[in-house]
Amino acid sequence: MWRARRVKRDREAGMVFDWRTGHGSTSRLIIAAVVSASFWGAVCAYVQIRETKSSPLLDQQINLTVIDLDSKHPFAELLDRETLFHDRWDVSSTVAIDHEVSKALEASPVRVYSPQIREIEPPKRELMIEQLPGMGPQVLPPPEEIPVMEFAPPPVKWWVEIESVQGAGGFSTISFEWPNPKDPMSEGEVWTLLAGVDWEGHVLTCSAWEEADDARTPVIISRCLSASFPALAGPGPLRWWKLQARVVNRPIDE
Repeated sequence: MWRARRVKRDREAGMVFDWRTGHGSTSRLIIAAVVSASFWGAVCAYVQIRETKSSPLLDQQINLTVIDLDSKHPFAELLDRETLFHDRWDVSSTVAIDHEVSKALEASPVRVYSPQIREIEPPKRELMIEQLPGMGPQVLPPPEEIPVMEFAPPPVKWWVEIESVQGAGGFSTISFEWPNPKDPMSEGEVWTLLAGVDWEGHVLTCSAWEEADDARTPVIISRCLSASFPALAGPGPLRWWKLQARVVNRPIDE
């Protein structure tokens, strides 16, 4: 009884919707039924559902023709000439290989060398070097001794000439006599030096282009440090000269 009152109260307030019996006019329900029936009828009338049918399987057959390649059939000759069927043999069997080797040996036979031992007799008389008549070693006189004249070479006097190879102009070639003539010198020896000169013409630094463990190099560098170079009119940057020192022999005073 209390539930019936509560449902009635809720329905009057619009809080309950009855799914079984609709409220209001029944024409809405009829119209909805007509529309639904028309829609599904049209769908069933115009939409056709077909079942897929699988295509029949092809008759998988092949025609196999066996041709003897050794026969005179024209197709056999074509296969033997244009294809590689004639090279296909069973690798586990060497019959075909032996047959090909035999054919190659018949076409070009291998010569077998069989050495034979033959005895060679030495000559009965010794071979002598034949001499011309009257020209034997007993006939010719012994050669005469040729006098060798000894020429005394002039005394060695080593000089070193220093000239400019690259750099500013104005440097004149300088030369000096080597202080110790017993030092191992060779005419034509060359030292390449790099000299740095200030604006007054004083050599501030001088070093060998290729450093070598040679006791003669410091002597040449010391001579370059004492050389005079052309000076500038006013203060300027450090100038560089590439010098070349060469050993010459002057046995006669020039």
